[in-house]
Amino acid sequence: MFIAALGEPGRYWQPVLDRLPDLATVTYDRPGIGGTPHRPAPNPPLPYSAFADELAALLDERDLAGPAVLAGHSIGSLIARVYAARHPHRVAGVVHVDGSLPQFHVCPGLETAEDGADGDPDATVIDVVQGQAEVLDSAPPRVPTLVLTRTPGRWGGDRPAPSGAEELWLVSQRILARETGSPLIVAEHSGHRIPVDQPDLVAYAIRAVHTAALTGTPVHLDPDTLSRTGAHLDKH
Repeated sequence: MFIAALGEPGRYWQPVLDRLPDLATVTYDRPGIGGTPHRPAPNPPLPYSAFADELAALLDERDLAGPAVLAGHSIGSLIARVYAARHPHRVAGVVHVDGSLPQFHVCPGLETAEDGADGDPDATVIDVVQGQAEVLDSAPPRVPTLVLTRTPGRWGGDRPAPSGAEELWLVSQRILARETGSPLIVAEHSGHRIPVDQPDLVAYAIRAVHTAALTGTPVHLDPDTLSRTGAHLDKH
């Protein structure tokens, strides 16, 4: 089950999906994204629990209530964390792909919390404060988990990283890995858009978690395969 980043449609994951043809995969467009209609007025700001419960309802509609491996990118990782806490029986494993910080904002004034296309006046706004409380209150599930993060120094986009942002981001990923009992995989050729920059790496991580979930064994990462996909394990 693939949960995309802020304002991104499910097709954002296509480079990864192309590398997983033998697995049953599900993506979805949150309301107002891709071809999905906006939420009706008044469309107030919503915390991550609202997105998580919408996802659960969608899977129920598709008769897909069984446990699945979640792959969440950016705020998709935050939604996955809350989803796993609210619907633990649905979660077989989790792959966090450069997950956003619980407080969301790294550089106030330059980031928006609108979950939609740039400038969309009807986009749903994330309730960042309530959402942060939900994430911090969500105990990680005891399931196979991996955490992936971007290449240090590749903040992404045309702007340089705000002062201290690189260190804050990496520390956040290390904390998530520690809390979930997971290795931290560092991409060597990616900015924030790891599913696009290094889809082989993301697909490999998903397969590793999927195999662990099926077999009831710890996640196994082959060092040679990890190197070939352009990544290494964080040593801290």
